[in-house]
Amino acid sequence: MIFSLEDVSKHHAQGAGYSLLIRRLRIARGERIALTGVSGSGKSTALDILGMVLRPDAARNFLFAPAGKSFDIAAFWRKKSLDAMAGIRLRHVGYVLQTGGLLPYLSVAENMGLVARMRDGDGNSVASRTVSVAEALGIAHLLNSRPSTLSVGERQRVAIGRALAPRPDVVLADEPTAALDPIHAENVMSLFATVVKEMGTTLVMVSHDMSLVRGAGLRIVEISLTSAEDGSVLATIDDSGHAPCATLQS
Repeated sequence: MIFSLEDVSKHHAQGAGYSLLIRRLRIARGERIALTGVSGSGKSTALDILGMVLRPDAARNFLFAPAGKSFDIAAFWRKKSLDAMAGIRLRHVGYVLQTGGLLPYLSVAENMGLVARMRDGDGNSVASRTVSVAEALGIAHLLNSRPSTLSVGERQRVAIGRALAPRPDVVLADEPTAALDPIHAENVMSLFATVVKEMGTTLVMVSHDMSLVRGAGLRIVEISLTSAEDGSVLATIDDSGHAPCATLQS
């Protein structure tokens, strides 16, 4: 397993209150899953927790185990080991944002190679991987272009390429086709899923489009919502029973 979480929770006090409980979530290496649910159910919150950028309020078990390693992320949060988690993200995790997040003053090749260069520093190796990923995504002819000259769909493929170029163990994608029309969304999703599968990379993607993720062959993990009498909302992933989790120390 690359991710193993039990009783990991996050509470937001806005409005009547909202809590996300990841009761149990296990993701195998190389698996491709989609976190789905209605708007506001906590899909992006769950993704940020998996990406080690959002501190959970409590965690009974939170392990991240890329090939040959195992990290106790709950312990890192308790110890406030932010630098350690930043290093783990750089070495093992790729991230695709909804809007691409490309730097306008860099070329496509420079945008795609940015994270890989930060991690490896080997310019020749990065350039070779960038070209390989660009060819797989059908954007090799755009490597010398600037983001402003690209279509929305092309920019999103560049963003996907930037996440894949370092060959990370896992890619986290937050609604990567949300800005695309249905035809382009299907094409980009198909390319994305195919390249990830060929690379053997684990994919965890947030999506509201069930037909799109089913068509791409992703396993669906749906977030369920329940309302308490006080109006607060509890969002739950994998409703299996466990003992209450220990609160992380402030």
